[in-house]
Amino acid sequence: MRDFSDILLVSDFDRTLTAPDSSIPAANLEAIRRFMARGGLFTVGTGRSVPMYRPYLRQIPSNAPLILYNGAAVYDYDSKTLTESVWMPTGRELLAYLCERFPTLWLELQGVDAHYLIGENAAREAFYRDMGVPFQTVSVADAPERYHKLALFGPFTEKGVSQFFWGSPEENAWFAACQAQIMRDWPMLRVDRAAMKIIDLQAENAGKGNAARALAGRLGRKTLVCVGDAMNDVSMLRAADLAFAPADCVPELRAMGCCTLVRPCAEGSIAGVIEALEQAETEV
Repeated sequence: MRDFSDILLVSDFDRTLTAPDSSIPAANLEAIRRFMARGGLFTVGTGRSVPMYRPYLRQIPSNAPLILYNGAAVYDYDSKTLTESVWMPTGRELLAYLCERFPTLWLELQGVDAHYLIGENAAREAFYRDMGVPFQTVSVADAPERYHKLALFGPFTEKGVSQFFWGSPEENAWFAACQAQIMRDWPMLRVDRAAMKIIDLQAENAGKGNAARALAGRLGRKTLVCVGDAMNDVSMLRAADLAFAPADCVPELRAMGCCTLVRPCAEGSIAGVIEALEQAETEV
């Protein structure tokens, strides 16, 4: 029986560990438990915040601290301990810029205890109520000056995140242009697209890759295995000793050729990764 006591396995959450409808394939849960029973450490590396991931704690087994805010913090829900924090250096000046430059996008600051929403939107507020995520609607002047991550969303017309993953080629090009503009104007920031219609902003020295590699070292694990489906996962996949992606990952990631492809996320991508580790003839 394969021993995994030298491995830290870090999985992205949305559309990697979950299916496109945000359900969690049973095969993934079974495989994660099997992996941990053989000595492996498993955790999630996600762009979600502390409040946004909380509803899934009881559903998803893990035995290592979680990497949240795209790597800008590591969090232990049992001890309520936030470590490895990387705060953004930009304050409200960035908020004012984003609101002025991209007035059709929905901006929010993702805090540790709550989300701070710039602008009122009934669908967005209903979504957070359903998720049990505390939120406040604030103006730029009233928003916190210190935060781990900002998120810009496209049209928020319904509850749920699936609306942000699909769109026309024209919409994709427009969001890419928005991202490029922010990168030019704020070169000290890391600007990623977590989905077609989500742009994440954080400090340049944040990122899932730095967080995952540091966590593997802190936990004494020699081998880092990472799984992700989108461009905000690239730093983590490049930092990994073994990198995997669902077969239905975004085309840009597939084109990079930096990952071994496993089954699509709805069919249990994480189960596919763990089966690949189990079937390996030599130690990784």
